[in-house]
Amino acid sequence: MIPAPKLGWMAGVVDLKGRLIYKKNRQRATPQVVLMVESKEYSIVRALGALTGTKAEFKKSQPLKEFMRRGCSDHCPEAHVHVSDDREMPQVARWTITGAGMVVVLTNLMPYLTIDRGYTEAIEQVRTNTTLEGQGSGMVMMSLQRLQSLDWELPMEYAQALRDHLGEVPDNE
Repeated sequence: MIPAPKLGWMAGVVDLKGRLIYKKNRQRATPQVVLMVESKEYSIVRALGALTGTKAEFKKSQPLKEFMRRGCSDHCPEAHVHVSDDREMPQVARWTITGAGMVVVLTNLMPYLTIDRGYTEAIEQVRTNTTLEGQGSGMVMMSLQRLQSLDWELPMEYAQALRDHLGEVPDNE
């Protein structure tokens, strides 16, 4: 089991920076639900990845878009927008987790979260739409196995599905 201080830290990051994205993909029957945290602080995103066995994605720094430029009225006689504004958006790192893995993470974090940004509904939606056996279950089982190996506590139905998938006999038999 992940220690409570780490879960509390992660919940604080998700409270502050977490958001849900619903992706619509033509190959999928249902929307893909993604929990995402973006930050300029790479160490935060790297720690989230270490806790979940995932890797950070990077978005390179880019010049500011036209609509992001600020008008100048401080040091110029007339308010205007500087044409040669060469400031850039900073490089951002992104941590994501989706599907059954997201359910495992959020289920463990729920006691520590102070803001529910629709997480309860997302958990139920994914639980309803996740294939735990047969075609389409392979990636789900890999995700569950990865998180279990990292000491995440799996919800009962996921733990049972993983035992069935691996052909394990419960401890009490």
